[in-house]
Amino acid sequence: MLIHNFIIHQVDKLADQGASTLSLKSETIAPSESLETFLADLNKVYNSKPSKVFGAFLNEEQEDKEQDKPESLQTLLSSYLDKSIDFVELSQQAMQLLKHYIDQASKATGGYLIFVHYTLFGSEFLMISMLNNASGMAVNSNLEIDPVDYLELSKLHLAARIDLTDWQDSEQSDRYISMIRGKESHKLSEYFRKFIGSDEAISSKQETSELFNAVSQFCEEKIADDEQKSQIKHKASEYCLEQADKGQNVDIKDFSNYAAEGVVDDFLNYVNSEQFKLSQEIAPNKTVIRRFNKLSGRNDRISITINEEAIGDSVIFDPDKETLTITDLPASLKAQLLNR
Repeated sequence: MLIHNFIIHQVDKLADQGASTLSLKSETIAPSESLETFLADLNKVYNSKPSKVFGAFLNEEQEDKEQDKPESLQTLLSSYLDKSIDFVELSQQAMQLLKHYIDQASKATGGYLIFVHYTLFGSEFLMISMLNNASGMAVNSNLEIDPVDYLELSKLHLAARIDLTDWQDSEQSDRYISMIRGKESHKLSEYFRKFIGSDEAISSKQETSELFNAVSQFCEEKIADDEQKSQIKHKASEYCLEQADKGQNVDIKDFSNYAAEGVVDDFLNYVNSEQFKLSQEIAPNKTVIRRFNKLSGRNDRISITINEEAIGDSVIFDPDKETLTITDLPASLKAQLLNR
């Protein structure tokens, strides 16, 4: 990871209490080992968020036509990348744009805005995230307890990451901006979306579900061997989870080469049909991935989740008697049963 520029500003605003105020830093923070560690942790938290939306900058016809509105983030970024303005000016003007929109959101509250331009896995990114301090306790050098404030990464709920390389290199791309949804309502705060200037076109949950729907239907319609079906489904979830952990999209061709070995061409033709309308790159959603290939159900007394590949092996279903026979019990469950 290479950090090019890093800066923090603050927007101070309380819900239902009028206009916000800005505290703007006048210089960037020099890259350091601690800053790299912080950014790695921030990316890890960001990547772990399941409910992301993906999109692209609005075009001229879609952009907000309000009078006296500050320059759009897209315009500011273009000026920064062609070196017409520096990173400090980019971030300070972006804060004025944020103020314009957050002042229109009566319930919105402020926080620290972190702007960072960095390179990861050969691509350049701009990440903008809003965080707040939390209070805690720490042991000092005298082995006494002191109160401390720290940035609460686990409560990250407003952030956007722009793939600058994809934006500049591909005119056809429609997913170079990713944003996380607000935790409270599972809906991205509208003022933050307007600030970023994204069309919020694609849901990672929807397109991951559609991909796995295609995998399941392909296996049922085109694969006769049960072991091969199981292998394709297992490798599909394995590949997508690996990409999600790295914060990278799933390329359908690479995915097919990995998951559908031996039937790659048939699989590609199937998933690229009009039936599914899948993009050539999708953003993997961890929640959907972990639920794939699992059967689950519950009532007032029982809750059970089974990997599909266990059916017919360690789990036998008798449809006539409506019973399940389970062998190879998990050791922890067996211990609990023996000790009750």
